[in-house]
Amino acid sequence: MPATQLQGWRAIALQYAVQAFSFASMATIGLSLVVTSWVAAELGSISLVGQLFFIGSATSLLFSIFAGVIVDTRNRYTVVQSGQALRLLGGAILVSGFLAPEFLRLGLFAYTLFFSLGTILNAGAVEGIVQRAVAELDRMKLTIRVSIARQVGMLCGTGLGGVLMHNATEIASVATMIGLMLFQFVLIFVFFAPYQNTPSKTSINVILSWKQGLKAIWQQSQLLLAIASVGLFFSTSQMANVLMPGFVKYTLNQGSDIYGLLETAWAVGGGAMLATAAVQSRLLKSSLAEFAVLALIGVLMIVFASSRNIPLLVALYAGLGGLFALGRAICDGRILILARNEEIGRVRAATTMLISLFGMMIYISPTLLGLSNPTPYYIAWGAVMTLCGLFLIAFKAKRHLKQQEVA
Repeated sequence: MPATQLQGWRAIALQYAVQAFSFASMATIGLSLVVTSWVAAELGSISLVGQLFFIGSATSLLFSIFAGVIVDTRNRYTVVQSGQALRLLGGAILVSGFLAPEFLRLGLFAYTLFFSLGTILNAGAVEGIVQRAVAELDRMKLTIRVSIARQVGMLCGTGLGGVLMHNATEIASVATMIGLMLFQFVLIFVFFAPYQNTPSKTSINVILSWKQGLKAIWQQSQLLLAIASVGLFFSTSQMANVLMPGFVKYTLNQGSDIYGLLETAWAVGGGAMLATAAVQSRLLKSSLAEFAVLALIGVLMIVFASSRNIPLLVALYAGLGGLFALGRAICDGRILILARNEEIGRVRAATTMLISLFGMMIYISPTLLGLSNPTPYYIAWGAVMTLCGLFLIAFKAKRHLKQQEVA
């Protein structure tokens, strides 16, 4: 087989491998969200749930400073292996916590720490590998396919997690998570190896590397807005993660079956919205699309928090999941297109740091404010999201008009 043809087949195989990797990763996260959130709510309250997510966000924020530089200066193939090993270590610690219940609370925090470390390394490294294999014009299409794989993975993970929590034991969910992580190792070894980058021979200067990276981001307004939008979109998911167990348990007076149903609805809504976007590609072409989605998410959050009808809540939560998935996919595609390969690690790290800052504010607020009712949080953050979306629409439209006047 000619070398060029072999290279083409490898690139195609890598795209499917990345989709499978993303599916397994999100299925693991879906299982993790259901298990850790519900167990934490039973051990303590929504404050403990918030503390767990706060630790994850703080870890992401601090370690991203180094992870972005590591991804851009080291062999990304080995970086992905290291990240996956850390996630697997976290899963093993969580199993230990369930086997020795007196250490379960500590196990939850340790798992959150190691899983967050591994995820940070994986994110930038995988995107760097994708950029080396996939042409720029094909990256938005791949991003949508990867996003669909993520949503299906989240659907399977949250759905299976709810079933296992309701009919089996928590440790069965964790064992499934570990199996998925091992499957990801197979994908790494088989498909990622041909796209190794040449590591930098110079020593790492974190301050200088970040100075150069931030300067590059600041000079590209579209990239800067995409990073800011990703942070806002993720705040929706973060708010749901920390508040949903308490909302179901204390506001709705329901059990883990309703919690699992709502998390599954979020994933189904995301998958349906992304499938629609893949067919109706015009949804992705408007430069204002992500900002309109942002404003609409805020409105739905307010309506969701005000309702107590279970079928309506399921439908609204599916809508929130769909809009979150669409907005994230649009922004991820823009980042993958606009960021240079030698800077993708720091760009992704900057995104993670912004997401973590939002997360830290959201996750620690139940502990600091001492409020047991999740409803005011949903309404307040929904209003913030709507205002941000409308402001960004006005800002981008005004900037576009000025550019037309100059032209």
